[in-house]
Amino acid sequence: MLVLVADVVDVGGDRVHHQQVVVGREEELLQRIGAEIPLYAQRDPDELLPAIHTSVRDVLLPLDEGREFTELELAAFRSYGETRARQGIPTEEMLRAWRLSIREVFDAMITAGRQRRVSDSTLLELTRDLLSATDAATLAFTQGHHRAELELARQEQHRRADFVRGVLFATLGPAQILHQAHRYGLDPDWDYHPIRAQPTRAMPMEAIERLLDLAFDSSRPRGMVAVVDGDVAGFLDHPPQVKPRAAIGVGPPARLDGLEPSFRRATRAMATAAAFGMTGVYDLGSLGLLPAVLADTDVAEELTRRYITPLATGEAMRPILETVRRYLTLGMRADLTAEHMSVHHNTVRYRLRRYQ
Repeated sequence: MLVLVADVVDVGGDRVHHQQVVVGREEELLQRIGAEIPLYAQRDPDELLPAIHTSVRDVLLPLDEGREFTELELAAFRSYGETRARQGIPTEEMLRAWRLSIREVFDAMITAGRQRRVSDSTLLELTRDLLSATDAATLAFTQGHHRAELELARQEQHRRADFVRGVLFATLGPAQILHQAHRYGLDPDWDYHPIRAQPTRAMPMEAIERLLDLAFDSSRPRGMVAVVDGDVAGFLDHPPQVKPRAAIGVGPPARLDGLEPSFRRATRAMATAAAFGMTGVYDLGSLGLLPAVLADTDVAEELTRRYITPLATGEAMRPILETVRRYLTLGMRADLTAEHMSVHHNTVRYRLRRYQ
């Protein structure tokens, strides 16, 4: 039997109460909760009943003794909230169940008071005390639930990052990848493009993650990203169709258990674009000779000797090189180059002739 409320008696105007009134069985209360909250009906009663009994009993104990909750009692309520979070019960559902339980307490208290001819002023005072105790317990429940949610979210984030790293660096075997892919709703037989993005001041890590999220179809997982060695890395079933203010490298498609070579290409593409101050989505093929220039100092020196040194040195060559760079970036459009650089189109043509 579940003890829910205090036995209320008026003695010379003073309130005396003892936890003696029995209003129903724990199973009956849980059935009422399950009828209104389907998530509770789906849980094993043995997971729920002990906490229901303990929490209702503990919220009444200070009323019986005429005191506030102790820190130890509040810690027990926080633990209750943590338990519900780890059982997969959201905060809103937990609080709905708690309100249903407390409603039973109020109803039984009023019924008991009427039966014993307790004055309305005494019942009102006891109601206020019970509301105050309930508010304190509710706050503690919520704090515990929130704390557990944060911890569970951190654990899940670590698991996702470990899976992404395991796929991209080939530290997970095919069987492990297959198992975890099904867990995250990914198709292990699909070909995915590895990606790697380097955050910038203009586009920090959180902004890149949000931007890549826009490429996902909500109907099914299209990929996964995580923070890997300070970058945002992962895999998508299609290259990102976005215009970032950061360098994003993308590799050719491959199955999850064969992404490591492709991810190395994506990493090199990102590193090359970032080194040359370029933003956007690039694969190695779209970067031309730049990856070789970055990786091989001899090649870089030879290209500099061939294409830059003859121009002159110092400030004299800067406008020419900047004009050539803008001209090539803008699809070899002299008019657009002049517009972007805020100079006359004849100036652009002169600089291009000079370079040629």
